[in-house]
Parts: sequence; structure tokens; C-alpha cells
Amino acid sequence: MAEVMEENEVVTIKQKCVNFIRGPNLLKSLIVLICMGVVIQQVTLCVTKILNKPITTYTHFDFNKTILYPSVTFCREPPYKYDKLLEYGLFSHPRLTSTWATFNFSAVDLDVLWQDITYDAEEIFVDFSLDGRNDNLELKSTLGFMYGRCYTLSPKIISTEATKASGYSIKLQHSAADVATASGTSPPGYHVHLHYYREPFTEVYVYNGGQVDYIYVNIGDTMDVKLKVEQYVKISAEDDPCTYMDNYSANECTTQFVWDQSGNQAGCSGPWMNSSLPYCNTFRGMRELITSYLTFYIKPNCSVCPRFCRSYLYNSFVNDRQSFYAWDSAMRQWAVRTGDDTLESQLYIYFNGMVVTVYEERYNYDWSLFLSDLGGSIGFLLGLSVISLLTICGNIWRNIIKPSIKPSIKNGIRNISNTTIMPKQTSKYEEFIKNCTEWNFKNKPYRPSNGLIM
Repeated sequence: MAEVMEENEVVTIKQKCVNFIRGPNLLKSLIVLICMGVVIQQVTLCVTKILNKPITTYTHFDFNKTILYPSVTFCREPPYKYDKLLEYGLFSHPRLTSTWATFNFSAVDLDVLWQDITYDAEEIFVDFSLDGRNDNLELKSTLGFMYGRCYTLSPKIISTEATKASGYSIKLQHSAADVATASGTSPPGYHVHLHYYREPFTEVYVYNGGQVDYIYVNIGDTMDVKLKVEQYVKISAEDDPCTYMDNYSANECTTQFVWDQSGNQAGCSGPWMNSSLPYCNTFRGMRELITSYLTFYIKPNCSVCPRFCRSYLYNSFVNDRQSFYAWDSAMRQWAVRTGDDTLESQLYIYFNGMVVTVYEERYNYDWSLFLSDLGGSIGFLLGLSVISLLTICGNIWRNIIKPSIKPSIKNGIRNISNTTIMPKQTSKYEEFIKNCTEWNFKNKPYRPSNGLIM
């Protein structure tokens, strides 16, 4: 009987499959199959997007009540004192390795050498201020190889105004000897770098060096520089990580990496480096150090120093530049510069607005969009909803899963009754009959010979 039922079920399934592709049902079936394929492709795309969320850059403008000025670093050109170089037997910029051929390493301490051949702050600045006060600024020096000793002015206050009077006012100076002995590729003047205060200046070409703006000031220039600030908010990724760590600097990290690479290759270090290696004390060692440093500081190839996830770029725009004339406020006219005025440079750096342009990376996909895309694809192509899905699940349970479970349950009950329950009923019945027979035998009434029951 069971075999006949199974054969009937097989025939019914085959008949349904035949009806599925017969006549007008064929077109319906093809359309359903195509829609199912498209749905699978859409679901796969949605799952891929939720696992690897796409990133979109949003741009908006913030109107601030306060604004922070950038740090400004000044590097003198030429960077070294020519007369002091000659005193130590160095006839040109130290980057030329041939100038070290006759240097007396045993008699001259390199720290003393770099202190003597570079410029002090008093030899660079005539005056500097922020919002009319020089105590609003912090002055720090940075020792390098290509630029010599540079000086950085960092703001101590947050400005509430965006005017020329509330910005930087810096006067720089040169000497006539600098002009007479200039041997560099640039004319005498100053390299000016504007950068975020959390990223100190370095002459090393850092991966995120694009966050530093640069202008060059010639001797005798009077320059008005307008500032505009842009904020970048980045999402850290495996292939391009970033960090929010406090007291971290990508510039310092990359610079230390270059110092370590150069020192390890040469086996010694220089006074502009922070290294545990001893200073080079031979011409060969110094030549190897300078050669390796000039190679690494341009192309560090450093992958261990992530950038800041939140950084600022200060863009500078020169509004006015005068090189040979100065405004005479008493005479109210332009006057030709003469004497020491021709060796001084005046720089004004200021904001003219409190607007900050923000470029922010955000994830462009989340679970709400995932459910929306999933429901839209399934609903449009297959006409399914949550209620219809529950109905389909109920039909699958009643028509497929439950019938396959019932026969196994019945077979299990039948086996149990044949092996367990029936023997227990039979043994109890036999025991009951035995007890009844013994009791009847013991309680059988006495019959005397006369046949009367006593």
C-alpha cells in the first residue's frame, strides 16, 4: 500500500513539472525564472555593498564664531652663513659632498658647527605679532639639512575676528652680505610654509605634505596674504589608514623614518638628525650619509606613518605685493625704498571671513538602505512582501516538511508498540490471571460429603 502511495506522489510531481512548462505556462515560467535571476543578482549586489560600504565625500560650509590661525614657518635663503662656512673650510652648501673632503672632523664638533653656520631668531625677525601682540605667538626652531635652522610661529589664541588687524604681522630682515654671497638657486628671501599646528614643519617630503601651503618672499617685499581654510574628515581604511591619536604627527613619524633609514645605510648620523648613532667623523661616512639622506627625504616610501583622520589645509592668496615701494603714511604717498628698508620684508597674513569649507567622507550605505533595496527588488520583480513570504513558508511547512515528518513518527510509534508496550500488557495480564487462580484456590468453599456447603 505504501509503495503505491509513493508511486502516485512521484507521478503527481512529474505531472506538475510538465504543466509548469506546457502551453502558456512556459512564458510565465520563463519570466519568473528571469525575475528570480535578477533578484539573486540584486541581492548579491546589496550584500556586497553592505560588507564593503561605499564612501562618498560630502561638502558643506560651516560659519564659525571663532577661527584658528595656522602655524607659519620661515626658512631663510641662503640657509647658511657664507663667512662661517669659509672659517670651517666649507666653501658651499653642506649638501655638496665635495666640500667635506678637507673638513677636519677630529678638531670640530658638528653641533658647534651647525650652531655657528645657521641663523638665530634675532638675525631673522625684526618684529612679529598676532592681533597686535607678540605674546600671542609661540616661537620654536627646527634644525634641518637643506633649509638650515627654520623658525615656526604658532598661535596661542583663537581669533574671534577676521580682519587684517587681527592677523599676523611679521617683519623679516636680511643683510647686504647675504645678497653679495648668495649662491643658491633661489634669490635671497624666505621660504614661508603655512600648516596645521599639530603637524610641525619638516623639510622631508611627507605623504600628506599636501596639507602645507607655500609662498616665497623676496628681499624687500611687502605682501598681503589672504587665508582660506578647508577641513578634511577621512574614514580610515585598510589600504589607506588614518588616526585620531593625540600627540601624534605624521610629519614627525615620517621624518624619523627617513633619519633611521639614512643613518642605518651610512652607519652614522648628523647634527640635524635625532638618532642613537654617533656622528659621522670621516669624509666617507659623511658622504654616504648626505647621499642617502638626499635620496630618502624626497621619496621616503614610508607606509608605517598614517595621516590624521581630521586635518586642515590653509590656502593662501596674495592680494597685494610691493617690491620697490613703501607707503609713506606721513606724506600719504608711495616712496621708493632706500637703505636698510630694501633688505626688509613685511608680511601680513589674515582671514577675511569665518567660513570653513568641510570635505567629509561618509559611508554611503547602511542597513536601512539595504532593506529598502532588498524589499524593492523582491517586491517589484517577484511581487513578494513579508506577509506573502510568511504564507509561502507556511505552505512549505504544511505541504512538504510536515508530511515528511508524520510517516516517520507513525513508524516510530508502531515499532515502539510492537517491542515495548505489548509485552508489558501481556505479562501483567498473565500475572493477574495467576493471582486470581491462586486466590480462588485458597478461598474455595468447603463441601462435606453430604454435599452441603458450609
